[in-house]
Amino acid sequence: MHIRSSSRLGAVAALAAALLVGCAGQGNGGSGGTPGEKRSTSAPSTSRPTADTPSGNGRSWEPDDALQRAQRALDAYADDGTHPKLVDSDTSYIASGADKTYEAPGDRPYRLDLTCDTRGVDELTLTLSRGEDEQAYGIGCGDPEADQFNIPSGTSFKISVDPVKDGTGLVLWRLSTIAPDDVEGCDDDITACED
Repeated sequence: MHIRSSSRLGAVAALAAALLVGCAGQGNGGSGGTPGEKRSTSAPSTSRPTADTPSGNGRSWEPDDALQRAQRALDAYADDGTHPKLVDSDTSYIASGADKTYEAPGDRPYRLDLTCDTRGVDELTLTLSRGEDEQAYGIGCGDPEADQFNIPSGTSFKISVDPVKDGTGLVLWRLSTIAPDDVEGCDDDITACED
């Protein structure tokens, strides 16, 4: 069962408001999905961005809608029977990427659910690392289900999402622990199990 605290809902509302202000000045003719130098933005507008700029999958992109779609992608596994215990949930703009280190105590394995929703960027690069071990993955943006990665408990690990400097969009992730019997597929996506 997924329980949302009022502070979590407040954080989601604050992020939606920040995305509205941050993205309002970006409709100045650039492609929005091609890496490049960061362009300056005009003064924030109080109106919502226009919905006439489709993402790579043909739908309109607006910050508040993007956040809701990303949340639904994370929630797609809510009824999978694993009963995950939430460790952390966070979000970042694709223009700044993500870089976060997590401790991994206990005896339950960790599962990282990660998704992205963007305007015109089809894929982001996620890198999972622990010590000298490192593995990169392509994350499809706008997918109806988040990508899932298994990470065993033990030493700390790091997640990194490469920034798209001139990109518009967000990446949202949730880190949980699950029972050892609920691990499906590779038991350590940092070392990338071979088939």
